[in-house]
Amino acid sequence: MKKLFFQSINSLILVVVCLLVFQPSFAQSQNQSTIQFSQTEGVWTIQQWAPNIVKAVFLPKGYSHNEAITGAALGKALSKVDKTLIAQNGNQILIGKNKEVALSYWQDQEGNKGFQIGLTTDEKIFGGGERALPLNRMGYKFNLYNNPWYGYAEGADNLNFSVPFFSSSKGYALFFDNGSKGYADIGKTNPNLFQTGFSSGALSVFVILGNYQETLTSYQQLTGKQPLPPKWAMGNFMSRFGYTSDTQVRNIAAKMRQEKIPFDAVIFDLFWFGDSIKGTMGNLDWVNKSKWPNPKQLLQDLKKTNTHPILISEPFILKGTKSYPFAQQYLAKDSLGKPYELQDFYFGKGGLIDIFRKDAGDWLWKYHYQQQIANGVDGWWTDLGEPEKHPSDLLHNLKDLGVSRMMKADEVHNLYGHYWNKMLFEKYATAFPNTRLFHLNRSGFSGSQRYSIFPWTGDVHRNWSGLRAQLPNILGTSMSGIPYIHSDAGGFAMGEGDPELYLRWLQFALYTPIFRPHGTALYEVDPNAFSYPSEPALADASVLDQVKTVVAQRYQMLPYNYTLAYRQAAFGEPLIKPLYYAFPDDTTAVNIGDEFLWGDAFLVAPVLEKGMTQRDIYLPKGNGWYALATNQRFDGSATISQDLSNFAFPVFVKAGSFIPMNKGLQANTTETKKTVFEIQYYPSEQPSQYQLYLDDGVSKNAIAVKQFELINFSSKGMNQQSGEISIHSNGGHYPGQTNQLAFQLVIPNIKKLPTAIQINGQSMNLLDASNTLGISTGEQAIWNLGKKQELRIPLVLAGKDLNLKFVF
Repeated sequence: MKKLFFQSINSLILVVVCLLVFQPSFAQSQNQSTIQFSQTEGVWTIQQWAPNIVKAVFLPKGYSHNEAITGAALGKALSKVDKTLIAQNGNQILIGKNKEVALSYWQDQEGNKGFQIGLTTDEKIFGGGERALPLNRMGYKFNLYNNPWYGYAEGADNLNFSVPFFSSSKGYALFFDNGSKGYADIGKTNPNLFQTGFSSGALSVFVILGNYQETLTSYQQLTGKQPLPPKWAMGNFMSRFGYTSDTQVRNIAAKMRQEKIPFDAVIFDLFWFGDSIKGTMGNLDWVNKSKWPNPKQLLQDLKKTNTHPILISEPFILKGTKSYPFAQQYLAKDSLGKPYELQDFYFGKGGLIDIFRKDAGDWLWKYHYQQQIANGVDGWWTDLGEPEKHPSDLLHNLKDLGVSRMMKADEVHNLYGHYWNKMLFEKYATAFPNTRLFHLNRSGFSGSQRYSIFPWTGDVHRNWSGLRAQLPNILGTSMSGIPYIHSDAGGFAMGEGDPELYLRWLQFALYTPIFRPHGTALYEVDPNAFSYPSEPALADASVLDQVKTVVAQRYQMLPYNYTLAYRQAAFGEPLIKPLYYAFPDDTTAVNIGDEFLWGDAFLVAPVLEKGMTQRDIYLPKGNGWYALATNQRFDGSATISQDLSNFAFPVFVKAGSFIPMNKGLQANTTETKKTVFEIQYYPSEQPSQYQLYLDDGVSKNAIAVKQFELINFSSKGMNQQSGEISIHSNGGHYPGQTNQLAFQLVIPNIKKLPTAIQINGQSMNLLDASNTLGISTGEQAIWNLGKKQELRIPLVLAGKDLNLKFVF
C-alpha cells in the first residue's frame, strides 16, 4: 500500500514537471502593447488594434522569410492589450470575450505555414474574394492566388481577385495578412478545422470580433474605405473588346445618341496601341495613324459631349514594341539578374514590369500615363494584373520596401496588382490633387479598395451559367471589403448571341456598383471568336426597348446610387449585400443566395434561367415590401410568386424607404440637374429615416473639407389615419449648389384622398385627379387613384426645415 502511494506521488510529480516543461510561456512587454507566448515551434506576438480587433503573429523557429510587405493594414497597435480577450490552452491562442476563436500554428506536408482555427458543425464561413461558389464557403478548399479564368461559369473556385478575409456566423472575422501564394481549407479536409497555408511571408492574422456588419465595417476601417468615385462613374459605359478605329468609336457613339441612350464614358481596349491582339503590349502609344489619325482630337471631341475616355493599360512589355528597349531595365529579373523573358505568354514574348520598384513606377507614369492624360484620358483600365503570367522562378526587387533579397513570384503574387493600384493612385493624386480617380481594375489585395479601384469579375462566359455565377462572385467579393465589384454586363466570352440573356444580365447589372456592358466583338480581327455587340444601342430589336428602359433607370437612380457611394466612403458600408448580412436572424433569408439587397431599400431577385415565366421570391421579415413595378404591398417573412412575362424583373422596396430619383431623359450624369427630382416614400407604420448626399460630383476632398450637403428625411410612420414626414438640411455648401432644392414628394399606395395636408402648419390645396392625368404644380398636391395610387406633393427646400402632416 505504501509502495503504491509513493508510485502515485511520483507519477503526479512527473505530470506536473511535464506540464511545466511543455506549457507555453507567457510574457507581456513593459509598455503592455504586446503579449508573447512561446511554444516548441516558435513565438506568438499578440497586439490589439481596436477594441474588437486582435492581431496575432507567429514566428516559427528558424523561419527567415517572414517579411511583412502587404501594407494592407492602416493605423497601429493600441498601447495596451485587453487581456480579458486573450487566453491560452496548450498551443492554442483563444481570442474573444467568449473565446470564440481557437487559433493555432500549423505546417502542411509541402512546407506551407499558416494557421488552424476550430470550427463548429453549424458554422457558416463567408468571403475570400472572387469565387463562383456558394456564399457559404464551408466545406470548400481553394487557392489564395489571383488567377485569370477565361470563359468561367458556375463552380469556378479561383478567380482574379483573391481576398484573405472571411467572416463567421459565430461572431468573428479573420483577415490573413499575407500576400504570398496560399490556400484556404474551410472544413473540407477536416470539418472541424479552418486551415490556411502560405508559401512565404509573415504569418499574421487579424481576428475581428462582432456580427457581420460590425466585422465588415471594422475590416474596412482597418484596411481603408473606398474614396468617392467621380459621379459620372455611376452612369453607363460604352465598351467592347474592342474598338479598332476612330471611325468605329464615333459611329457607335452617334448611334447611342440617336437611340437616346445615355452614356458617360467610352472604354478603349487593347487596339488603341496596336492592330492585333498579339505582339502589341508595350507600345504604350497610338501607333496606327491610319486607324487613329488624331487620337487627341478624338478624345477631346468625346470630352466636349461630357464623355470620358478610358484607356486599357497592361503590365507586360513585349519584344518588338515601341517601349521595349527603354523598359528592359525596369522588368522583373531571372536568376542571372537579366530581364526575365516570358516564352509561352499568350500575347507574345517579353517581360513584366517590376511594379514593386519605385523607379519602374516613375518610368511607367511618365512614359505612359502622363502622356495619355495630356491627350485627354480621364480614366484607366489596368488589365492582366494578377499577373496573368507569373512564373514561379521570376524574381522581383523589393528593396524599396525594405527587403534586401530578391523575392520569387509566388512570394508576392497576390500583391502585384495591389502595388500597381497603389502606384497609379498615388501618382494621380500628386498630379491631380483634387480630381477623383476612376480605375477599372481586375486584381489586387486587401486594402486595394482605398486606391479607388472599380474591379470587374473577369472574363466570364456569355451564357446563363456565367450570369448565375455573378451572384456569389459579386456578393462574396463585396463581403470581402471590395465595394465596387461588378461584371461585364451581358457576358464577355464565347456565347450564342442570346438577346434574352443580354437583357436579363443588364437588368441584374442595373443594381450593381458599376453598369458597364462589355463583351467580345472582334469580327474581322478574329473571325474564329464569337462576336456580339455589347452596346445597348446595338441590342437585338426584340429587346431594344427594354434595354433602353434599363439604362434610363440607371440614370434615374443616380441620387440613390451616389448616396450609397457616400455611405461607403464615410462609413465603409457595402453597396450590394447578401440577405444573410442584412437579416442574420431570419432563418430563411440566411440560406438564400439568388436574391440580394441594393443598398438598404431594394431587394432584387434576378431572372437566372432562359425562358422563365414565374419565379418564387422570399421577402425577409420586416414591415413589408412594395413591388417596384406595381407598388403592391406584401408582408415580410413570406414567399411569393412573381410573373416574369414581358421581361418583367422582380424588384421590391422595403416599407419605410425614401428613394431619391431623377425623372426625365438625360444624355449623361452632367445633365441630371435638368431633370425633375423626386423623393419617393414607401409608407410604413413604423418610423424610418434616410439621408441624401449631395456634392459637385468631382472634387476629391469633398467629404474631408465638408463641401457637401446632407438632407435628412424622416417619417414618424404613416397609417390609414395619419402620417408625419420631416425634411432637414445640414446647411452644407458645395461648388455649383443651387439656392434651393425643388422636388416632388411621391407617396405610392395611398388608397384615398387625404382630408388635409399641412406643411409647416399651413394647409395645402388638394386635387383629386383620379380620373385625369393631373400633374402636381405650384402649391397643389395631387392624388391619383390610377394604377399606382400616388400622392404627389411639390416642395421647395430653401434654408428652412419642412414638416408635413397628413390626415386621411
